[in-house]
Amino acid sequence: MKKLLIILLFVVSIVMPMAEGHPFTIETDPPQVSNVPVGVTQISVKYSEAVEINFSALKVYDSNGSQIDNKDTSYFEGENSLVVTTPPLDDGVYTVTSKVLSKVDGHLVDAAFVFAVGDVKIDPTLLDQQGTSENLFYPEAVARFPGFVGETIVLGSVISSLLIWRTLRRDLIADKFSQLQKNFHNKFSFITGMGLIAVFTSNILMLVVQTLRLETSVVESIQTSFGTTWAIRMGITIVLLVIWFWIERKKQVSIKNQFPFLILSLALIGTSTMIGHGTASEQISAMILDYIHNLLASVWIGGIIFFVFILLPSLSILDDKNKELLSLSVLPRFSIMIIISLGIIIISGPTLLWFLESDVGLLIGSTYGSLILAKIAIASIMVGLGGYKQYGIQQKAEKNLKSGSIVVHKKLRRSLKVETVLGIALLGVVALLTNGSLPAGEVQQVQAQEISYGFHTVEFSENVKFDITISPFTSGQNTISVIVSDFEGNPLSDINDLKIKVSNPQRNIAPIEIPLTSKQNEKTSMVQYEGDVTFGFSGNWQVEIEAQRTQAVNENVVLELIVKPKLTQLKTEITEYQFPSSDSAPLYPLFDGKNTIWISDPAKPRLWKFTLEDQKFRSFEFEGMTSILLAKDEKGKIWFTDTPNKKIGFLDPETENIQTISLPTEAIAISLQSDLDNNIWIALVDKNMLLKYEQDSGKFNEYPIPTESGGPFALSRDSLGNIWFTESQAGKIGVINPQTGKIKEFIPDPLIEAPESLYFDKEGMIWIAAHAGLAIVKFNSILETFERIPVPDPEALPYGMTEDRFGNIWFGQHTIDKIGVYDPQNDNLIEISVPTQTSFVQFMTSDDKENIWFVEQQGNKLGVIKITETPNLGIPQNQNQKSEIKYVELVSPLISMGIIATSLFFVKSVKDKRRIDALIQ
Repeated sequence: MKKLLIILLFVVSIVMPMAEGHPFTIETDPPQVSNVPVGVTQISVKYSEAVEINFSALKVYDSNGSQIDNKDTSYFEGENSLVVTTPPLDDGVYTVTSKVLSKVDGHLVDAAFVFAVGDVKIDPTLLDQQGTSENLFYPEAVARFPGFVGETIVLGSVISSLLIWRTLRRDLIADKFSQLQKNFHNKFSFITGMGLIAVFTSNILMLVVQTLRLETSVVESIQTSFGTTWAIRMGITIVLLVIWFWIERKKQVSIKNQFPFLILSLALIGTSTMIGHGTASEQISAMILDYIHNLLASVWIGGIIFFVFILLPSLSILDDKNKELLSLSVLPRFSIMIIISLGIIIISGPTLLWFLESDVGLLIGSTYGSLILAKIAIASIMVGLGGYKQYGIQQKAEKNLKSGSIVVHKKLRRSLKVETVLGIALLGVVALLTNGSLPAGEVQQVQAQEISYGFHTVEFSENVKFDITISPFTSGQNTISVIVSDFEGNPLSDINDLKIKVSNPQRNIAPIEIPLTSKQNEKTSMVQYEGDVTFGFSGNWQVEIEAQRTQAVNENVVLELIVKPKLTQLKTEITEYQFPSSDSAPLYPLFDGKNTIWISDPAKPRLWKFTLEDQKFRSFEFEGMTSILLAKDEKGKIWFTDTPNKKIGFLDPETENIQTISLPTEAIAISLQSDLDNNIWIALVDKNMLLKYEQDSGKFNEYPIPTESGGPFALSRDSLGNIWFTESQAGKIGVINPQTGKIKEFIPDPLIEAPESLYFDKEGMIWIAAHAGLAIVKFNSILETFERIPVPDPEALPYGMTEDRFGNIWFGQHTIDKIGVYDPQNDNLIEISVPTQTSFVQFMTSDDKENIWFVEQQGNKLGVIKITETPNLGIPQNQNQKSEIKYVELVSPLISMGIIATSLFFVKSVKDKRRIDALIQ
């Protein structure tokens, strides 16, 4: 046997040429099939897992098929996203191809998407030309399959040997124990040796496939992250082979000899986990579950192989009576080991799948889900054969035991051989699963990475359930889809027709009936009604749905909808106004609600007034050094900080007089805000405190921040009059009650890097600019939760924020000539280019028409963005209906039943062991 192994290893090494998980697209910027403004200069793509930069690239092609990017693909926001820059893009349709190498499983994945710049319409047929990446990586699956089989054989044999072989009834084999030991040693060495050859062969095949995929050398393939895992796996395999040769020279397989074999086999299984979906998820829990699942599956399937090819053949040298008795006594011991393994598998498998994909609808409709069902089907047959061994072989043998005529050995071998074939087939399915795309990735490919918008709800009338979907749910043309059923989800037998009416009471638009078509699902008999609905503009719309029945009263529901345009439907017009003075450095704009924009000027002790009616500037100078940030109090006075001069001040618009006030302490006053009692609050960043200035008494009150060196920075007021502040040095936010002086702090995880701007939106959400953290952060003060939204440009430095009439958040990015816009409802972010180069936009405000105003400090300009919406005129795309079946509701009962069943069978097997031992004795 040893010579055979040496020859096989040598042949494998010679004939295999030493030449040469997978990530799917989560998000693209620009989004798929979207229209973005002229001037876009970068394309970014976010993937489901980390990718190798040296073997990954984004390429941008224009409508002529010419590559127009700067060929500078690099990491964007970590190792799971890439970015490539381009010259400013003009009107046209562009195609982006993506080729990335997974850092986890080494899969090389291709994908593509299209977008348009300007008002160009995308031809829908372009989506059909993109193609999709592979759902299953067949060469990789074929290469890894022998490794799965081999490591299962080795680990299962070692564990079974330790748990089963050592517990044999020695009293039945005393006279032939030495011969039996030798026979067992030979069988054990042969089977585990074949398993190691399979692993070694698989390792070589994996490297060959990877090298050919990458079209590179073996050395470069090994230098990837996947190559590192491969090298570890190959190293463990070689050490196992060395130990195997050492065990082969021994006369018997002892516990001492097997422990190094066991430890390295466990490590070998770990390398399979390192290139699996659990590791790709970057969740520690998923990795642990994946490893446990692999381990127990090896004990199960490897244990079956051990039983049929090692243990039973070893017992064949005994006389017929002892061979049958020993086979019978081993059976419950083997069952106990398998039942424990299956019990843990029943828990770990579904739980792992919950971490990876818990959407039942996606699972059912995907290749991955089909493979899962195939895996469960094979496993179920194997479990059924296991039950046959207990009831068809073991119980019958027990009944015949007194007569002395039992047949166990032969029946077991026949049954276990069938189970072995099924077990190897199951490992083949596992190889496909490991080298297949998760359902989310497959759906992304099928939908061509189209950005998914829509509205979905389930409404109930007295006796009817309405499942309603509106797509893409925006101003303009949409598709409405309705499925009517009873409360149990069964089709209504007496439904005659469905009517849908759309109205807008605020604009006196009377109900308009929508023409519908219907189609019936042959499998479920459910009827789906569908029609085109147009929301002519953004606002509050009412949709009434009535199910007309023949055997019962009609049922209806009414939806109150708030419709808004997508960011790609916003048309922006930017106008810039040059400041009349060349020595100004305008910084902070403030709309006073009375047709005026006030602007601070850090270059001079003055304030600027810009009147919207005549679009003219006027300056107001005062004795001091500068004006930095502004605030308006309850009486309309415009307050400012004269930070270098340790003062604050205000301008009274009615008298046009300016008054300054010295601070009671030498401190750096950053920002200010009035409360409902017209007191002025000042953030002293270096003193770690808030100051309250009482206008009536002229007194200052000090309120230290609880966190040492917190660095209070930005201030804002909520609807209740509480003053909120950021702590720029501590990465927190806080709130103080002006009446009680009580302070409460909120600590995000992770901390916000340099939170230096605050904004309250119309919904009462707090927005924080993570100035150094390249993100804006939404804080829900009711739930006390933080949500981080990264900005696309790593050089952006987001700062001041404001809001438009559609609820979108606009924010300055003063180190680049772009303004960010984020749609909280659809979780979408775009950028608007500022015409002036090196504009240095930091702060923004909105007027009463909710135009967006911004100041260009280095451009010395005031800018306004007028926003109009372009209703969606394209053909809306229907969204896949989400499955109403929840994964937890489906799986939890099955897991519970599985645990109960395995517990009962475990107890039964323990009792069987004791009873059979007593009978044989």
